[in-house]
Amino acid sequence: MSTLLSYTAELPLAALFGTAGLAAQMIWPLFKSRRKILTVQLGATCAYATSYALMGQETATAICLTGAIQTTIAILAGDTWWLKKMGYAFLPLVLLIGAATYAGIHTLFAVTACCLVMIGRLQSETLRMRRIQLMASPFGATHDLLIGAWPCLAGSLVTFTIALAAYARELRDQRQAPQVA
Repeated sequence: MSTLLSYTAELPLAALFGTAGLAAQMIWPLFKSRRKILTVQLGATCAYATSYALMGQETATAICLTGAIQTTIAILAGDTWWLKKMGYAFLPLVLLIGAATYAGIHTLFAVTACCLVMIGRLQSETLRMRRIQLMASPFGATHDLLIGAWPCLAGSLVTFTIALAAYARELRDQRQAPQVA
């Protein structure tokens, strides 16, 4: 607890933006529409990018900003297939950012989490999107633990729990839906 208090005292703006990201991250799994999920994820990503920047975490900041751009394109793409596919072009960029700003093992966790989240965002089916993004949670949580980003870590853990429940709900609803032959 003293670590969290010292973090908040030493970096109050980072804590504020981290908490805002946490709030957004905690509510996105509650939405059912892909567009709403992505919009709230965009808010969380921008808040986390600011928090990481204030902490001096270059890799996490750059990756979050890249994710924000990719999310914006995913939102705007709608059903435009070529624009959706353009989102995959951001994956090599994330790898390049990770290589250019490599600062230790936590960089690998940030890059892996981001790539999985980005791949998830590009899915048109929300169930598949949730499943892929759930796989990113352990990597993001480990990154946040290693760098001491406590609000972000709390967000990773709480969101994983909420997202898992939302995934189970959606999977159950899909199984109970009448099958059209």
